[in-house]
Amino acid sequence: LERELDVINKLGFPNYFLIVWDFVRFARERKIPATARGSGVGSLVAFALHLSHVCPLKYDLLFERFLDVSRLEAPDIDIDFCKDRRVEVIQYVKERYGDENVAQIGTFGTLAARAAIRDVGRALGMPIPRVDAIVAMVPDTLGIELAEALEASEDLRKAQENDPQIRELLSLAMKVEGLARNVGTHAAAVVIADRPLVEYVPLQHVQGKEEVITQWAMGDVERAGLLKMDFLGLRNLTILSKAVDLIEQTTGQRVDPYEFPLDDAETFALLCRGETKGIFQLESGGIRDLLQKMKPDHFRDIIATNALYRPGPLEGGMVDDYIQVKHGRKKAEYKHPVMEDVLGETHGVMVYQEQVMRILNRLGGIELSSAYSCIKAISKKKLETIAKFREQFVKGSVEQGLKPREAEDLFGMIEKFAGYGFNKSHSTAYALIAYMTAYLKAHHSVEFMAALLSGDINQRNFKRKDQLVEHLEDCRRMNIPVVWPNVNLCHGDFLVGDGKILFGLAAIKGCGMQAAEAIAAERKANGPYRDLFDFCERLDPGTVNRAAIESLVKAGAFDFTGARRAQNAVAVEKALQSGAAALADRRSGQKGLFGDFDDDDDSKSTATSSLPDVPEWPEREKLMAEKEVLGFYLSSHPLAEHEDTIRTYCSHTTTEAAALGNRTEVILGGILASIKFSNTKNPRPGVTNTKYAMWDLEDTSGVMRCILWPEDFAKYGELVKADAVVGLRGTIDKRPGSEEANLIVNEMFPLTELAARFTRGVRIRYDEKSHGERGLDQLNEILRGYPGSAEFQLVLRLTDGSQVTCECDGLKLDLCPELRRRVDDLLGPGNLKPLPAKLQQSANGNGNGHGYSNGNGYGKGNGRGNGYGR
Repeated sequence: LERELDVINKLGFPNYFLIVWDFVRFARERKIPATARGSGVGSLVAFALHLSHVCPLKYDLLFERFLDVSRLEAPDIDIDFCKDRRVEVIQYVKERYGDENVAQIGTFGTLAARAAIRDVGRALGMPIPRVDAIVAMVPDTLGIELAEALEASEDLRKAQENDPQIRELLSLAMKVEGLARNVGTHAAAVVIADRPLVEYVPLQHVQGKEEVITQWAMGDVERAGLLKMDFLGLRNLTILSKAVDLIEQTTGQRVDPYEFPLDDAETFALLCRGETKGIFQLESGGIRDLLQKMKPDHFRDIIATNALYRPGPLEGGMVDDYIQVKHGRKKAEYKHPVMEDVLGETHGVMVYQEQVMRILNRLGGIELSSAYSCIKAISKKKLETIAKFREQFVKGSVEQGLKPREAEDLFGMIEKFAGYGFNKSHSTAYALIAYMTAYLKAHHSVEFMAALLSGDINQRNFKRKDQLVEHLEDCRRMNIPVVWPNVNLCHGDFLVGDGKILFGLAAIKGCGMQAAEAIAAERKANGPYRDLFDFCERLDPGTVNRAAIESLVKAGAFDFTGARRAQNAVAVEKALQSGAAALADRRSGQKGLFGDFDDDDDSKSTATSSLPDVPEWPEREKLMAEKEVLGFYLSSHPLAEHEDTIRTYCSHTTTEAAALGNRTEVILGGILASIKFSNTKNPRPGVTNTKYAMWDLEDTSGVMRCILWPEDFAKYGELVKADAVVGLRGTIDKRPGSEEANLIVNEMFPLTELAARFTRGVRIRYDEKSHGERGLDQLNEILRGYPGSAEFQLVLRLTDGSQVTCECDGLKLDLCPELRRRVDDLLGPGNLKPLPAKLQQSANGNGNGHGYSNGNGYGKGNGRGNGYGR
């Protein structure tokens, strides 16, 4: 601690630490969740000041990774705050240090290659389609400049050479490329000065707001010698805070997540099962798969998971080595006892930068501060610097007992793995948040899921399946009951009552938090709503408007009245008029003739009984209305009537298909949504069809993005319609290193044709106890009368309880309706089932890929060739 304080004092940073301590102290006193992340977590001073919640001594985190006397850059202690309350801390800093001394830092959006062409084209008055055609010739490479684009794209180069107008367009675009186009506010950075900021940097107002930001970007502000702080908003701290509040409301006890035991068996069991939807940093399918393989049983495994799940370690075999050694299937090799001491916690794998620094220090004799400089030199490929460190390391290692060749090889390993090494301080800080959210999910699942769902409200995407819908599905898997929208029970956020989650009305499209809270407040003040008319008469239409009421009707929030949704939908106009009249009376201080008797049961509103007598919406229309405002089907699913067909003939659900390997063939069934038509930009020579389609295929388990390329679009394009229920045969398309799966559609057909297209035979179940031996003879007689080409499989269930499946290759059948009827008459319904077609499994070919370019990175190819075209 004294050594750290000495370094901080020598570098002149005590004020920096104290200012960070000051606003974190403010946050703690106001119960605003806050914690440090990044390399600052390795500082014992930061831990002692309660900036960080992770003890660096316990986890061998290094102060030198954060700060040392040989480094000139200012320290950077990143603090995460509850996302909802971060603004309170920034406001405190302005009040504490002077409003004129504090400002958020400005950022500049610059003109990239494509944007430069578009803006110049607009200024020159060129037709938009012509400009779009030129933009399409720029390769879809991140950060590409126009000069590079001209070298990479033959089409763009020819257009420039042959067309004077395009030559002028590109010439001017190159002159404006890189210039600032728009001004924004940095997501986290705040600058604090000892005097008014106008004495140091130019300032500006954010357009349309009172907020003041710097005219200079972050790098220039720091170069001017000003103090930059990061005030980061972390959604998961908000979720933790909400979960703790809900637990207190339901149990009367206030839990402290930082007091949770780090060896809880139920928490680790949940992680081992990969049930980590909603768990901070551990949500993705790839990490869930990694957790199931790793079987974490110690907090250090969670720290390692965050650091290992990155392209370098995954592709370099480090993850497999970690798992194999952890489970005793492989023995770790250590070239020196120091290596075992440093790498033992990660089973012999160099996972963290801090481990590399320890090895450089303890084995090679390189000071810890210089060890971090070595890592940076390796990552930036500074060969001269690396050579100096290699010489020093080899010399020190030989003195420790290694042979020169072994020391050279070991430094080679360090060079290889230093580039993969992760900041252990950051990983440990985030592993703690991950563990706390996992603990809450394991022990306080209802409250945690309610808090998680509330955190999803502001991130809703009603066009595609969003996280809120996924987390509601998780509730169903966890057997957590959810009370669906009801204006007499629900609030704005998702809350908990009687062990159930109450649906958050603010999650309904068109409702919003302000309207939802007004509904709950009025209900609390004056009792439950009787019906739609009573609802409209009691609420201000300026707060709860027509759009909100119509959305609530579609979501079923008035179903408790007994009225049909169609009736309420038609009555909204009349109810609003009644509400407007009631509001006018209240403002004028008048009451209705029977106003004093409103609580009398005999004089309750009769509006419900006078609702228009209209039939309920058709089931499909009702479900589509639910999907529109909720983002999911509530009362049923449009595919419910097709459930048996899909389960029998489709090879996978969309969720199952997404986990399959590249090029695996599948048959899926579902509903088309989010359809987009486009044209390929670089069709193959001789191809006249360029139109293709992309859409979301939705089934009862999830959603998968599908692509129907031009050749197949010409055959099946007429089937691509919104809300169409179809069957698809295609192949899974995954880019290397990506978890996202798309389906390349090869065949498309109405769902009703599934049986005819993909039945290879029948499976007949025969129960000896129920049907007897005589029944088997009768079945044989029936089947012999219908010869054909379909396969026949007989499943015999014997009296002793055993079951035998017989592949009856000698008997092929004609699957006509009469055969099915006669077998049902003999054995009873349900004993004859179709045998779905067999499909090709994952096969990574090396064929020649033909790259269609659509601008989104999807490619069609034969095998893995060059099919990943941009």
